[in-house]
Amino acid sequence: MPAEARTYGDESSEMRVLLSTYGSRGDLEPMVGLAVRLRALSAEVRVYVPPDFAELLTRVGAPLVTGVMPIGVWL
Repeated sequence: MPAEARTYGDESSEMRVLLSTYGSRGDLEPMVGLAVRLRALSAEVRVYVPPDFAELLTRVGAPLVTGVMPIGVWL
């Protein structure tokens, strides 16, 4: 990717992304794929999801941010 395409509003070359979803694994998996790809492009990524999915995020190396109740509490 050309350097100018990786420059952001504050003229830095870093991108920080927070992905957020709530629901079933089917809602989360697309975000996990996106997180993995963004990290491969050198972005700093965090994923905000219920704690039920901590193991999946740990497996792919995406840092988890949680603050919502587990899915089981809602059911």
